Amino acid sequence: MMLSTPFFPALRAQLAALGQRTAHSLRHLDFPPLAAKLRALLPPQWLAAAAEGPNSRERIYSLRLTFECFVWQMLKPQTACREVVRAVQALFQSVDKGSVNEKTSGYIQARQRLPKERLEKAVAAPAATADRRVPDQGQLNGRPVKVVDCSTTQLPDTAANQARYPQPSSQKAGCGFPLLKFLVFFSLGSGALLKGVLDHWKNHDLRRLHRAWEFLCKGDILLGDRAYADYITLACLPRQAVEVGARLPGTRKPDFRRAHQRLGRQDALFDWQKGGQQSAILSAEEGLAVPEKIPVRLLRFYARIRGRKQRVTLVTTLLDPVAYPAEKLIAL
Repeated sequence: MMLSTPFFPALRAQLAALGQRTAHSLRHLDFPPLAAKLRALLPPQWLAAAAEGPNSRERIYSLRLTFECFVWQMLKPQTACREVVRAVQALFQSVDKGSVNEKTSGYIQARQRLPKERLEKAVAAPAATADRRVPDQGQLNGRPVKVVDCSTTQLPDTAANQARYPQPSSQKAGCGFPLLKFLVFFSLGSGALLKGVLDHWKNHDLRRLHRAWEFLCKGDILLGDRAYADYITLACLPRQAVEVGARLPGTRKPDFRRAHQRLGRQDALFDWQKGGQQSAILSAEEGLAVPEKIPVRLLRFYARIRGRKQRVTLVTTLLDPVAYPAEKLIAL
């Protein structure tokens, strides 16, 4: 993953270790050292043998060993299953656990048995560990900050992928690839990926965010780009004690002379009115519960972005200028 921090140049040196250097070092690890790193990050219960049913039998390719093999294989592109089996053979010989059959069928079948739900919990565990290691970073007044954003990736051109994640309508049939769009939450403190939501390109970012509202916790601050500065998000998330900060869309042209209350020269409170059109992401019943008017805070400042000085307007539900001074919000 390429690391670029045009908005936070002062953090580049601090965050660089999360980018190419870390990925490069992980890809060059032999299997035993990588397995040791994973075991230090993952709580034992997430990959322990099940009491009954699938993954309950004593096997060479236990749930934990299969997971570690799979991660090692993914970190080394073009690694065949035969190479994974040879790594397991070497591991068992080094600790006198006996021999392992050289056939790959056992590993392949074990990989197919990996339970999706437990894997999702196992993937989330290192993020929590990373956050505990940097408890004072990425917070505002003791509140954790979670960053939200969307991106896309192409998938293999199979019938199943085309049905679930169709290619863009601008491409002719047979001339494009299925397109997966995903929304992710990052911890601003550790940089760890906390949660992902998968979808096809036709759905707007806000629909994906709405599907993940329950992931946000009381006291969180959600930080996003222009896509997340909508009325529904700003009105609904504070009702579950989650505050929002986002860059104001260019379609909105605020006049600070008409602010409800001035907090500073380019810092003011405004009243936003609910639109008359039914929300596309809420049911009719949920839409009726959205308040007709909400207070928001707008801050305008200049920032150097990709080498150019640009005017930025931030909209936030953090209204208290004493608890959340403008300079802290601008830095955030």
